[in-house]
Amino acid sequence: MRNALDAARTRGALEVAAFDRAGLAVPSGQREVEPFLDSAMPRATAAAIRGSGFTTFGRWFGPAGRPLAGWWTVPARMSGGGVVIAPPLGYEYWPTHRSLRTLAESLARAGWHALRFDWDGTGDSAGDPSEPSRVAMWRASLAHAVRTMREAGLDHVAIAGVCLGATFALLDGAALGADAVIACAPVASGKRWLRELRMLGIADPSAPETLMYAGLVIDAESAADLAKIDLAKKPPQAVRRTLLVTRSESSDRNLIAALRGDGRTIGVHPCEAIASMLDVPCEEADVPEGLIPQIASWLGEAPATTRLGGVRRHAATAVPWKSGMLREHFVQLGGLTAVQCNLPEHGNQDTAVVFLNSGSESHVGPGRAWVEYSRTLALHGCTCLRTDFSGWGESPDEGHAPGRPYDAHCVDETVRIVAALRASHARIVLVGLCASAWVALKAAQHIPVDGVFALNPQLYWQPGDPVEALIVNTHRRRTMARACEALGRRLRLWSMLDAIGIRPKASRWLSSLRRRGTPVLLCFAKGDDGLLFLRNRCGRWLARETRRGTIRLAEIPGVDHQMYRLWQRPAIEEQLIRFVASPHAAQPGREGPAK
Repeated sequence: MRNALDAARTRGALEVAAFDRAGLAVPSGQREVEPFLDSAMPRATAAAIRGSGFTTFGRWFGPAGRPLAGWWTVPARMSGGGVVIAPPLGYEYWPTHRSLRTLAESLARAGWHALRFDWDGTGDSAGDPSEPSRVAMWRASLAHAVRTMREAGLDHVAIAGVCLGATFALLDGAALGADAVIACAPVASGKRWLRELRMLGIADPSAPETLMYAGLVIDAESAADLAKIDLAKKPPQAVRRTLLVTRSESSDRNLIAALRGDGRTIGVHPCEAIASMLDVPCEEADVPEGLIPQIASWLGEAPATTRLGGVRRHAATAVPWKSGMLREHFVQLGGLTAVQCNLPEHGNQDTAVVFLNSGSESHVGPGRAWVEYSRTLALHGCTCLRTDFSGWGESPDEGHAPGRPYDAHCVDETVRIVAALRASHARIVLVGLCASAWVALKAAQHIPVDGVFALNPQLYWQPGDPVEALIVNTHRRRTMARACEALGRRLRLWSMLDAIGIRPKASRWLSSLRRRGTPVLLCFAKGDDGLLFLRNRCGRWLARETRRGTIRLAEIPGVDHQMYRLWQRPAIEEQLIRFVASPHAAQPGREGPAK
């Protein structure tokens, strides 16, 4: 295993060395990612989402041994044109996800192939975010995406990017032979972007010069590379057509003047609504009004072709992680989209661990935590699945509004996922964070599971909450809840109610799971609101239940609610590995659901 991993990393290092720092080309003759064939995963389960005028499927591409993950949206008619969609890096990856998916589907209806992808070391792609040469590897990722579209027989390829993705599109578009570039809110100054990041990010105490921002790692080398970027002072080489999407024309006046300085013609589309997908929490993000029709109109109809031989669907591949090689496969499970991860030599392992959407984020998890946790757990012999509820990530909407964490359909779909896995796995463990921990505990009332690993569950929410699904309302509710909890604690009200058996509904859920023998680990960041709620409202009951052993509680110092402190993640991984391997897991019973 170690030899395989070393070989994969060597190929990645050679890729970076061969890729010019200005992003001029992908090495010719580089062996593309090879599909990982497995008889235990029939082709029929490969993820494919069909909509009006398009089909989207997951696809691996890029260098063998270090694959990149992408979602390819194919138009209903033959077309010779494609658009590579380069997402932002950092937190903006999550609130822009729905907009970029909508863009891909809209472009496909106009006849364009669209490839959304994850940068090296981000999302579902291979690599670790703390590895060196980040900027070079990100620019190589864009080059691989363009090359993949060319190799599919698409003669006309455009690049559409957002934030830093737009910057790389402008920097490398001409060298990569792009026919057009759409740059949405590009980072014009790397130094300014780094200053903003220092205000928003966190630093590992052991490496204070390294910035971390929602799973993104910017070390000193990457910071130096980014600081060299100044699109206004050093305008990139022109492509044939360029559309610049700005927050307002005045906000990017210097950049517009610099891009037009050599006589090139660029389109400028001021779009104040772009803030609705960039400047808000993921729960509040929306598709910017008018932006996608403007992009589609500017590109026009895709050129027709008669020679396109079809897009190769690499649904499975080998992915290096830590000390071994894993197999990852884009699948559909109960009609929902998921990424399956396991050791290649074991086929379908007995234990399946299902990671549910947290907050309003896609299946990669907060700051990419689900990718890291699932890959680490897979090295210990489990089959791990990173899933998307309907209305999240890559799953079809099924008529549901996007990203509503406490809607009833999330519970129903978790039950559906468990039922679909029962035929092939003896043990099923659910993993959730915050809202999805609540969903996992609720779903376990309706279908037997073999364990629930609940990270920072906020058990004071009710089904359908929060109706507004806005962070500002969540903060308001939490502020009121804290005041209420403090008053009740001072008056000893909660202790008295606990003593006579008047407790929150969540306590009945947990008691029900204990009676049926379902192991539960409530794993909290130290001082988390969810833990304070349980200790205030039902401290006596909680102490009694945890003494019985089936319901356990762990409070982890130093861990944050969203799992953004990457250096603390091994503590969670250790708890997760021990919980899944725990010998006390009993065969789930058949007791009816707690109300």
